[in-house]
This record gives sequence, structure tokens and C-alpha cells, in this order.
Amino acid sequence: MRNIFFTISCFLTVLAYAQQASPVTKKFNDTEANKILNELEAKLNSYTSISIDFAFQSEKEEKITDEMQGSIKVKGSKYVLFTKMQQVYCDGITVWNYLPEQKEVTVSHYSEEDDAQMINPLSLVKNYAQHYKSNFIKEAFNKGVIEQIIDLKPLKASSLYKVRLVIDKNKKQIIRIILYEKDGMQYTYVVTKFQSNQALDDKHFVFDTAKYPDVEVIDMR
Repeated sequence: MRNIFFTISCFLTVLAYAQQASPVTKKFNDTEANKILNELEAKLNSYTSISIDFAFQSEKEEKITDEMQGSIKVKGSKYVLFTKMQQVYCDGITVWNYLPEQKEVTVSHYSEEDDAQMINPLSLVKNYAQHYKSNFIKEAFNKGVIEQIIDLKPLKASSLYKVRLVIDKNKKQIIRIILYEKDGMQYTYVVTKFQSNQALDDKHFVFDTAKYPDVEVIDMR
């Protein structure tokens, strides 16, 4: 998909159900899916900041093609994401995409329309109705947690054909995000640690070129 998705490629693999999840008999329609997402948005909006550690896995035809660990910190429209291969900084105005191995950083304008903003869970949930049709799949018990599973399908042409959200019903937190591409690639992000309301200085969301004098700057603005 895009560079960001391919290399991190959201957030949150497959902690595949080690045991079969037990379905809850209660059924919901899409109205209930919207209600769940609105409640999730309200919970996310109540935080001043979010810090998440995640495990990532990509696979195709049931074969793992990549896996890694990463972290992301979010404060409003600002975010910073770290993996071993990529660092992405966004201060709500500018996005810096830094590739340490290539020693280059690409600078571009921040845009809420950019698919890359799905890195920001608040942006994904807040803007879902503008870009996706939501569909409630089921509730299931998994290791003592009631999981709510919702699929988002793009309203416009995209390489994605759906995004699956797995939500902890009681905590109203995202557990997993799975992105399915039309070419058969699947990207899964599993939240391994979640913290909220940490004090995050705005400087954390800006790539400081002065600290990287040997890095090539590619300015796309």
C-alpha cells in the first residue's frame, strides 16, 4: 500500500485467537456499529494524549512476509511513530517521513485526506463516516474480554477493500486493526500497551534536522 503502511504497514498481528472466541448471541445492525464507533471516538477525545506500543505483521496467502514492533504517540492531530525501519513525525501541519537506513527524510504537508493518517487512531475513528461504510460483524468472548468486531469498507476506490477494528467493549479501546488489500496482502496491528494522558511536549512531534546533518532532505511541499 503506501510507504507508511508497507513498512510499519497501523497499528496495530496477529495475536491470532489462541483459543476459539465464543460468539455472543446478541445481534446488532449497522446503527449499532455507528453507536460503538461514536462511543469509541468520545473515549479517545477525552484523552489529552495517547501512547501505544504495538506488534505488526503482514501476510499474504497465509504466509508471513514481515513482522516488527513499534510505538506511536498521539496528541490531537500530532503524532510520532517509531519502528526499526521508519520514523514518522507530524506536528499537525507538516509530516516528516524518516528512513534511517536510507539516511533520508521526506517532508510533506499534513492532510486529513491522506491514507497515512490512519496511523492516527483518533483520525481514523473520527473521520470514518466520511470515508467508510461501517458494518457490525459480531461480539465475541476472547480470553475474558468481550470483543466488538466492526468492518469499515471504503466509499471510494482504494487498494484497501476493508479495515477491521477489534474493540474491547468494556474499556472502549482498540485491540487490533487489520487492513485487507485487494491484492491479498493483510496487515495486522495488535496493541500491546496503551497509556493515556501523558504529558507530551510539542517538540516530540517535529523532526529536528539539526540532529541529523548527514540526512538528505526531500521537501515535497
